[in-house]
Parts: sequence; structure tokens; C-alpha cells
Amino acid sequence: MKTQLFLSAALLSVGSMAFAQLSIPTTGVPVTQNFTGFAGGGFDIGPSAGRLAAGNWALTGMSDGNRTFGDIDTVAGDLARGVTTGSVVSGGLYALNYGVGNTALLIQPTGSDWNPGTITLRLQNNTGGSIAEMAVSYDIVVINDQPRANSFNFSYSLDDVSYIPVAALDYTTPAESDASGPFLVARSTTLTGLSVPNGAFVYLRWNGADVSGGGSRDEYGLDNISVTASASSSTAAFNFASSAVSVDEGAGSVSVPLTISMPANCSVQVVVSDGTATNGMDYTAPALSTRTFTLAGATTQNLSIPIIDDNLVEGPETFTLTLQNATGGCIIGAVSLATVTIIDNDSAPIGDCLNLYFSEYIEGSSNNKALEIYNPTGAAVDLSAYSVKAFNNGATIPTNSLILSGTLAAGDVYVIANGSADSAILAVADVTSTVTFYNGNDAVILFNGGDTIDAIGTVGEDPGINWPVGTGATSEYTLVRKPEVKSGQNKWVLGADEWLVYPQDEFGFLGSHSQDACDAACNSSNLPTNQNSTNLANRVVLTWDPIPGAVGCQVNGKRLPSGPQPSVNVLSAPYNTTNVPYAAAGAGTTWTWRVRCACNISPLDVSAFSAFGDTFSIPAAREMMSEIELTVFPNPATDVIMMGFGSQEQADALIEVSDMLGRVVYSERIAVIQGANQASIPVSQLENGMYFVRIGENPATSFTVSR
Repeated sequence: MKTQLFLSAALLSVGSMAFAQLSIPTTGVPVTQNFTGFAGGGFDIGPSAGRLAAGNWALTGMSDGNRTFGDIDTVAGDLARGVTTGSVVSGGLYALNYGVGNTALLIQPTGSDWNPGTITLRLQNNTGGSIAEMAVSYDIVVINDQPRANSFNFSYSLDDVSYIPVAALDYTTPAESDASGPFLVARSTTLTGLSVPNGAFVYLRWNGADVSGGGSRDEYGLDNISVTASASSSTAAFNFASSAVSVDEGAGSVSVPLTISMPANCSVQVVVSDGTATNGMDYTAPALSTRTFTLAGATTQNLSIPIIDDNLVEGPETFTLTLQNATGGCIIGAVSLATVTIIDNDSAPIGDCLNLYFSEYIEGSSNNKALEIYNPTGAAVDLSAYSVKAFNNGATIPTNSLILSGTLAAGDVYVIANGSADSAILAVADVTSTVTFYNGNDAVILFNGGDTIDAIGTVGEDPGINWPVGTGATSEYTLVRKPEVKSGQNKWVLGADEWLVYPQDEFGFLGSHSQDACDAACNSSNLPTNQNSTNLANRVVLTWDPIPGAVGCQVNGKRLPSGPQPSVNVLSAPYNTTNVPYAAAGAGTTWTWRVRCACNISPLDVSAFSAFGDTFSIPAAREMMSEIELTVFPNPATDVIMMGFGSQEQADALIEVSDMLGRVVYSERIAVIQGANQASIPVSQLENGMYFVRIGENPATSFTVSR
């Protein structure tokens, strides 16, 4: 049974008003405070049923005004919102009923209420002596039903003027709404070096404010406050060495050090709790274990917890370790909670018909905004590993987010709509969300776990009004993915060309999507076919039909009647062609060639070579274009690369940059002069990795982007 919140051991006078004052009557015995009997009726003397003791609490930040210790506030409004089970709208203080016998003090922040705000609990030392230490613990009660992140941090004071923050207890509600809760977040610390004389006060304060995101705010509050005073500072304290530990999913286990501040014969319980990670699926640990230390033993013990390496694509997942019930006269210190984050080591599948993608984007008039996600795979997809995040006005952290839920059938769509959109949009919507609070200059990203699998716009870039898309743009248009597109694109510089453009407020396509049929699965036991060569002005063009679904091909040439066999790599289908410059092959020579294609690059799954067969000859009496010798610097590059080359001619030349999959990610036509030339290429939009740059039909030179 809970200890009643309203107990007191002293009556103090404020002016002519007497009120109950929360007391610490003795050292070594917890003073526990919870909210059993509270009914959200405000604050008064005594107190009467359903209200809090006016002398114990002070509060700032409500639009109805601040209150100090002793103020009576019982009129319905911000300070007396009554009882709720959660998901309230009006700002203020509530009594939250969240289970049989469980009541918490709940705060609903809004734009004008408790944003920022503070709530302060005052306790009086009535032990008869000085207090040197106080062990403080409490539960934060959270209802994560909104997309905005808010802080709920702790500090303390001995004079109600200067407050000392305890950063280890800082808490921020999740930015991504998952409608979960109420759930508890345990917090505890030991306040040392206090020197609180008998009769003096200690003030415990919690403060909150907006942190990130948009829209409405989560509800959160307090329960199960416990304070244990000590007369001396020689008490051994248990702590985790760190409050945050990260581990790769494939590491096998994680080690979390537990320390005691000095040798002592003491024990402490370690409680292991699921966060977004699940015991038995993501890690393996007992829900409760006891750790014992001795005077002659070590002051550190490592808690080893096995990590399960699954094959699921997931975002970072967490579980927590919490210290409780120290014995032998020892106490629990400031770092009583450690959060372990498991970093996923699985990559989202990328390729035609392998994963979800945005099939429609509506940025219409007023609140007519919607996103459609299509499942091109041949099976139903569990949406819990997917999320959509909006990055507004060039932001690099999400402004609004949505974690998807449910199952999406093969060939079906999932529609996310603005809650105030036209009825035609809402009629086909699967969910409404603030992630649709975007305009044409805001990036919208689809994630599978922690991997970007599709993008509309570029994160970190504010293009002004919008990004151009064909004859339209990302503002004031409806965009529908072209039927031939069968996968997402994480580079907007490439994805911007993949959309059909329709007028503003065109809603007729929403709710279904038409895509060309998926290709048959790639089979490396097949061979590329239909090899052909064609002589042009200064090069030979080689073409072939690759294995359906191939992700890369390699050409191998042999000079006739005999000679070396140089190879040239073509890194991706649908690139079913490559160029052999005359100058590189040699005048008057004859060649034959073969090709093989890969179904996968890493690990390599490649076919056998086709047979040598097709031949081509290089003219002996043709004036050859001189091959350009290209240098690239710096390499690796961060924001720009410089190209240096010489030419014996004056002409225009096309510069192309391709990624490892052979896709052209940048192209530019430049004027080439006789003699030395130099050109610069921006690469700040490119992800880290290897790329290839070529001028005209000359061989490509590789470079790396690394930041």
C-alpha cells in the first residue's frame, strides 16, 4: 500500500496561516511521497480530500499564474484539472489513474502552459541534527502520444534561490509518437555535501520545456518520490560507471560496469527492463539480479549481458538497468540507471521490388497534404520497422516523425494524411499524422530501421520555395511515382526525375498505385547474351543483354590473334553497354570480348563469362583523338573535387560522375581548351563511398567521398 502524500510531522506558520509541512523526522528511514487519494483538486490547507498540501508545493509556468508555498488554489483551471486516464488536451495539473491503486501527478504542457515551467517539493529537516546526504528517487510517468520531445529535468536547492542541476537525471520524452503509455522511467541520485541544519529546508525541483519536434506535447509527471537522509558523508554508494552504453548487435554481449564508491559489505539489486528492445529477442538477461560487494573485494563488477544478433532491419533499440534496494548501510548513488543502446547491424534491402517506397506525394492547398507508401514485394510487410520523418526548413534533426504500425499487403499502399485534409484524402487514409506538416521546401524521408530507403528532398538543405520536379515542384503539386520505378531512391538528385506531375489538389490517384511488373529473380547460373559491337567516330560501343536483375557486369577483352586481356568494369545494370576509345585500344588492332554479370556484389554472386565471340577492329588510318590523362584532387574529398587534364583540341566535353552501381549522379558539359584545363565538381550532396569520374569517352578515374 502506498504511503499517503499528505502526511506531515510539523505545523509551520506563514503569516496567520497554518499549513502542513512535509517533514524528514529521522535519518536512514525513507520519506516516501506518492499521490494516492489525489483527485486533481488543486492545493489547500490540511489538505482536504483530493487535493495536495499547499505548504509542500510551488509551481511556475501556468497561464493561470504561478503559485508559491502556502497558496490556496482550488478553483477549476490549470492547477485543478481533475482526474484523467491520459490523452488530455488542456494544459495544467491532473491526477492520472494508471492502474489499480496507482495515481500520479500529471502535467500537460501546451504552448502557454508549463513551457517552460517548474514544480518544486519542499521538505524540512526535523531529525534534530544536520543532514549531510540525501538519497532521492522518483518515477517519471510518461504518455508518449505526441510528436514533440519535452524535457523533465531535476535540480535541488537549500535556499529556493540557487538551484543545482543533476544532469544524470535529465530526461527527454521521445520525439517519435508511438501512443505508448503510461510508462515509468525510474530516476535516483544521492545529494552530497548538503549541511542542512535542523529546522532548515531542502527544495527538490523538476523543470520542463520544449526540446524538438512540432505539434502537441506529451503528458508526463511524478510518482513514488522517496527521500532518505544521512547524517554523514562516509556512506558507500552504488553507481553505474556510465549512464549510457552502446553495443553493436553483432558483438555477442555488452559489459556494463557497476561500482561502489568504497569497499563495503553491501549488496544491491539490478533490475533489467525492456525499452524498445525485448528480452529474449534482442538480448538475454534476468529481470532481477543481486550483486554483492565485500570489504576485501573489488569495487567494480562488470555486468555481462548477451546480445542476440538477429536478421531483422531495425533502428537503435534500448533496454535499461536500474539499481534498487541497497543493503548493509550502503546507498544508491547519482548514476542509478544505465541505458543500453543496441545498434542494428542489418542493412535494409535496396533494389527493384525489394522494399517499400513513396508512391505518391501531395502538397496541395491549405492542409491537403498526404504521403502514399507502396509495397512492391511479393509478401506482406510488417510496418513496425519503418518510419517517416520530416526535416523542415533545412533541419538536420526530424521536425515531425511517425513510426508506422500494422501490416502492408503485397501490392497495397499505406496512406498518411494531414488530419485536416480534404475528405477525399481522409477517406483513403490509414493514419493521420503531424509528419504531413511539411511544405515544398521540407525534406521527407522513409526509413527502414536506421537506413534511408527513399527521400523527397534533401536533408539539411533549404531550397527556398521548393525543389523542381519535371514540369512541377514539391510545392502546390501532386506527384505520383512513374510506373517503371520499382524502388526508392535515397539521393534526391536522382529521385527528382522519377515522378509524374499532376495539378494541385489532384486526389484521384491516392489509395492505389500502378507499377510495372517486377523482373524475375536474378540467377547467376544464367549467362549474358546478345553481344554486339558498333564503331563510332572515336570509339567502339559494346552492348549485351545482362542477366535479368543483375546489379553489375564486367567486360573482358582479348586482342587477336593473341595478346593481353585487359578488363574494363561496368558496375551496374541497366548499364548494358561500355565504350572502348580508339586511342586506348590501339590503331589497327582487332579484339574479341566476353562479359559476365553479378546478382550481388557483397557477397559476390557472379555468373560465368560468356564465350568469346563478337569481334571489332580499330581503324589503322583514322586520326585518333588523344586520350585525356585526368587527375583528381583532393582524394578523398569532402565538399568538392578538382579535376586537372590536358587536351590537344578545343571542344565541348561531358563530365559524368557515377556511383558504385554505375548510376550517373552528376553531369556537366564544359568547354575544353588546348593545353591545361581544370574543372571543379561539387560532391557535398553525395554520400560517403567510392565514385568514378570521366570526361567524354575517356577511361574513368576513381575518387572517394569521406567526411
